Amino acid sequence: MSGTQKQTRWNFPPALRHATFRLYYGGLVFSSFGNNFTQLAITWQMYEMTGSALQLGLLGLSRAFTSIPVLLFGGLLADAIDRRRLMMATQAGQLGVTVMLLSLSATGQLSPGIFYVAAMLGGLFTSLENPSRQAIIPNMVPQNVLANAMALNATQRSVSQIAGPAIAGILLAFVGPTANYAVTTVSWLTMIAVLTILKPVPQTRAGLRSISMRSIGEGFSYVWNHRILLSMMLLDFSQNFLGAVRALLPIYALVILDVGPEGFGLLSAASALGTITGGVLMSMVGHIRQAGLGVLIGVAIFGVCTVLFAFNGVFWIALLLLAGQGFGDVVSHVFRGTILQLNIPDRLRGRVTSVNQVFTTGGGPLGNFRAGAMAAWLGPEIAVLAGGVSVLAIVFLIGLGVPMVRRYTLEPDAVVAQEDQPANGSPPTNPRSAALPR
Repeated sequence: MSGTQKQTRWNFPPALRHATFRLYYGGLVFSSFGNNFTQLAITWQMYEMTGSALQLGLLGLSRAFTSIPVLLFGGLLADAIDRRRLMMATQAGQLGVTVMLLSLSATGQLSPGIFYVAAMLGGLFTSLENPSRQAIIPNMVPQNVLANAMALNATQRSVSQIAGPAIAGILLAFVGPTANYAVTTVSWLTMIAVLTILKPVPQTRAGLRSISMRSIGEGFSYVWNHRILLSMMLLDFSQNFLGAVRALLPIYALVILDVGPEGFGLLSAASALGTITGGVLMSMVGHIRQAGLGVLIGVAIFGVCTVLFAFNGVFWIALLLLAGQGFGDVVSHVFRGTILQLNIPDRLRGRVTSVNQVFTTGGGPLGNFRAGAMAAWLGPEIAVLAGGVSVLAIVFLIGLGVPMVRRYTLEPDAVVAQEDQPANGSPPTNPRSAALPR
């Protein structure tokens, strides 16, 4: 029996064998699960109230209005103060927004204006938190299991999104939006409790005196002088900005596919199913050296599925294509995240992560606005098709024009960067690190 137990333990994903990361990961999964209920309810109610694709896009723009500028400050805070405590404060802010929606929904006072305010506040707190959410991971696990931890982190939202949106759609259809906001409230409370009992995580802190425009500039300078990092972020932005279809899913559910709120929930969950499938497969596969090529392939899969989704009118095919989007997204995300973390010294990790988040978190809301505005002008199918074709064009241009990307390899003994590395993609001074291509 003891031999069996030992074997079971070693079959556990390596990063989850570390208690601190295991607790943190579980909290993230549950909080993401609950957040799906609010996001789905807001999007559906906005379209029900206005019937406007443009209004759906403006929701994304409202979120971007606060999220993009604040992201850089969030990264600065992540390097200056305790990342765990910063996350506790931002989770409390998210809780406040959800309680406001819950109260107004229960009293029948929700309106499009309220949704815009909630989107802006949600973008504000998310942007302050996201750099710490990612930058804290290398401080929780040994460097030899960082890629596994990044794969798990990339799929944590999707773990919750497999069941979250589907259940949220059913709850929305049969109970109403107030119940959705109540579920999200519980999820934020749970995550705050997890962060409270989590042991302090060691990190290199610069202190509050380091907060300055010069410090923010260090993050930009580091990215600008490492072409491989800049290329990764541009690929990420193209995927989030040009390939965004989530804002248009209510239109597809109501008008094109005619599947109602329950079908909307399944459409919202389909991408997550592909993401978690890809994440599980990647966590089971051994060391993959061709990380740069993996990023290009992942983004290309995403783009192809987006193109095919545009004019599809069959519900089950739509689910498969959205799942394919998620699969391509996680493949590129894991490789991109590993490349980034291997090239960022801990003292700069929050700031460089925040620069990356400008491309990731900022690209999503702006992409939703692009999709909504273009759909109002040319129709949802053309909006999705144009985005997918543009993603494929950028993959081709970067793959052909920046050979460093497709040739980038990870060595088995690669370690997280501890010191600044030379500019322009030249090999790092640390002989043990294979962070930059040769």
